[in-house]
Amino acid sequence: MRENWFKFWNHPRTKAVRHWSNITYDVSWNIILFLIIGVLLVGSFSVGAAGGYFASLVKDTKAPQLTEMKQQVNSYAITSQIYWGSGEKLTNISTDEERQPVDIKEISPYLLDAVLSTEDVDFYEHDGVVPKATLRAVLQELTNSASRTGGSTLTQQLIKNQILTNEVSFERKAKEIILALRLENAMTKDEILQAYLNVVSFGRNSLGRNIAGIEAASRGVFNKPAKRLTLPQAAFLAGIPKNPYYYTPYLQGGVIKKDLTPSTNRMKTVLKRMYVAQNITKAQYEKAVKYDITKDFAKTSTRSRETYPYVYDLAEKEALKIMTSYFMKQDGVKEDEVKPSELAEVKANYQDQALVAIRQGGYKIHLTLDKKIHEAMQTPAKNAANFPSTLQYKQVVDPKTKKTVNKKDPEETAAVLMQNETGRILGFVGGRYTDGAADDFNRAFQAKRQIGSTAKPILVYSNGIENGLITPASTINDEEYYYQTVPRQPGDNPINNEGGRYRGNVTIREALELSLNVPAVKTYEKMNMSNSIQKLVDMGIEIPDNIRYAPSAALGTMEITPVELAGAYATLANYGEYVKPYIISKITKDGKNIYKAKSKKKRIYEDRTAYLTLDMMRGVFDKGTAQYANSLLKVPGDWAGKTGTTNEIKDSYLVGSTPGVTLAVWTGHDQNNSLFGATTYYQRTQNVWAQMANLTYNANSSYFKSGARFNQPASVSANDFKNTGRFKEEDKKKKEAEAKKKAAEEKKKAAEEKKKQAEAEAKKKADAAKADDAKQKADDAKAKADADAKRKADDAKAKADADAKRKADDAKAKADADAKRKADDAKAKADADAKRKADAAKAKADADAKRKADAAAKKAAEAKAKAEAKAKKKANEDKKNTE
Repeated sequence: MRENWFKFWNHPRTKAVRHWSNITYDVSWNIILFLIIGVLLVGSFSVGAAGGYFASLVKDTKAPQLTEMKQQVNSYAITSQIYWGSGEKLTNISTDEERQPVDIKEISPYLLDAVLSTEDVDFYEHDGVVPKATLRAVLQELTNSASRTGGSTLTQQLIKNQILTNEVSFERKAKEIILALRLENAMTKDEILQAYLNVVSFGRNSLGRNIAGIEAASRGVFNKPAKRLTLPQAAFLAGIPKNPYYYTPYLQGGVIKKDLTPSTNRMKTVLKRMYVAQNITKAQYEKAVKYDITKDFAKTSTRSRETYPYVYDLAEKEALKIMTSYFMKQDGVKEDEVKPSELAEVKANYQDQALVAIRQGGYKIHLTLDKKIHEAMQTPAKNAANFPSTLQYKQVVDPKTKKTVNKKDPEETAAVLMQNETGRILGFVGGRYTDGAADDFNRAFQAKRQIGSTAKPILVYSNGIENGLITPASTINDEEYYYQTVPRQPGDNPINNEGGRYRGNVTIREALELSLNVPAVKTYEKMNMSNSIQKLVDMGIEIPDNIRYAPSAALGTMEITPVELAGAYATLANYGEYVKPYIISKITKDGKNIYKAKSKKKRIYEDRTAYLTLDMMRGVFDKGTAQYANSLLKVPGDWAGKTGTTNEIKDSYLVGSTPGVTLAVWTGHDQNNSLFGATTYYQRTQNVWAQMANLTYNANSSYFKSGARFNQPASVSANDFKNTGRFKEEDKKKKEAEAKKKAAEEKKKAAEEKKKQAEAEAKKKADAAKADDAKQKADDAKAKADADAKRKADDAKAKADADAKRKADDAKAKADADAKRKADDAKAKADADAKRKADAAKAKADADAKRKADAAAKKAAEAKAKAEAKAKKKANEDKKNTE
């Protein structure tokens, strides 16, 4: 048939047929040629127009330096982390989005294949852009197609995430293409892929936190590093970035979604693409598709902030101080060179910078805390059996309602265990976790309380020994005694001891062991009190001026935190050298130290002083006020320490040291109620102390140096154990001899008086009447003097009460005025901020509306022009055909 057709075409049978065949051929050829030329012209015009349009879109785009682009795509917030001193990771610093950068070599090959098969199968072949994919995406956008396949390579996605925005526009797309092509010249393919995997969002983790980057995703979803991901796990994670919060398995709060069908279907889609791309075998595909991925999900986790709230808050607070100083030092800013009026603002600015850095800068904060020791210390604090079951209450004024209410005031505790030589805090207790939760008040570091008799070793007897005033063997009379260095007022009571009795002549050693108050005050008043207080100030303890010259400071009326108290006792254990307690050992970034703690020692006491004081403190455990704790103590070693109680039994302490560590424990009430309960207050304190000592020793005994003793330094001599000080009181035997002599003299005098009595009796009778008159006058004068004194006292009390009431009223009025002013200022600021935000939102909305309207008008005009051109063309063609 084909042969006949060609024969007919080339050799028509009639002239007419040949004529019309020639005409048909010529017309057909001309039409085809016209169409070809037209298509070429339209194509050339379209390409030129598209090129011109593309050029117009990117004409203002500045080509960044290659190094700058590389820096931009690798610039992202990195979650900072906190580590225990024993090496374990504690937690991440809270931030809006957790991210842990990882090298591509530390990522499972399954994950790399899964991402490339799903997101960019030609990644290693293209130059950053796939033209046909881009054209397809543009056509779908122009035609408003319901099916969108996407046209962005991984390189383009990285550009969009790190350099551009998520704005949907041809201009952004054009810039994305230009920058993607340029980025391919700045980085290798592996570097681009690594950057993408460290940037892309993966939804939420088992804590309910936002996560970005494959390492944070792998740990947050499957609780394993990215390098250990299995094939199903890799496919599951690779499918999440397409719609992170739709495909993530977790809701807010870290709760696993009830319906995981979309997520598992997405995983199967990824596996299918891996199989089609020949990255896995059919057997691997079929096995992975059937795998129950839900059993691998990490269970809803408790945030370490909730498990270790006191640790987290303290670490962040201390790191903020360190980083603020670091940034000021980096800029060469010195506090003493800044104007006092500007210092607060300058520090606030650097503090803001430090806070952002801590939360987003990828720093590693290493604590001094030993995890096992710290956790061991919490056990006695959380044990309700160690504290009274009956709650106390305190009437307080509610700051909101201004009404007096009864506030629950449970017995609380705080503790600090520190390493003497270095100042490292190994563990602490911030509170009891009453009702199963911690509060915002870290009592170990924030509770400034009077320290009672724990002041005696660090303030009184150590300074008395150092000044040559006493030795441990010096004798002193424990008797009824009043403060001698302050004016005595009517109604003043003598200094009391625990138990309300005096013990007569005792040695300084005995006075410390039994915690007698009178010997401590007598010794303290013989010294320069201000110079003694200065020793505490040199240890970083803030002491008000009114305490510097107060003899009551000998009994611990200054207010000190438990951590400061532990530091002071550790100074004695360090043979007189003070080391500031600290909780952050170092802060690093990218493996380099930004900060590293240095133990700087400061000489406070002579080694002789420290040792003799420690030697006396040994007896506190053996036969003194800490015998109960000693009976419960199971930690071997050379223990030396001191108990303490404040007035009205509001605070109770026990501080004990070995050559290795110092453990300080406090119990009391936040609202200053007195310590009561079924057991004696000091027994509860000493029981908690002993439990903490035993448990921490079992957790890590290496810090205690239990096999060592406090060694006597060469500066200590035999005379130091004799009564060789300048402050001496008569011993008991001498007093008894003098009393006998005085009694004999009085007896002799009485006999002589009796002999003379008869001779003087007549005279006495004569003078009796006169004596009676004199007595009556004396009684009248005394009565008048007593009445005058009582009147003056009543007048003084009334005046004092009036002054106190006036001051209280003035203070209340000032507080009310300040509160009203602050409330008005806050309201005005809030109103102004609200108005400013509303105006900004309205302006933005108006601008967006105008921009959209202009775009729509432009698009309509273009469509109209095209329609008119098409109609005109059709009319011309119809006219031509008609002709």
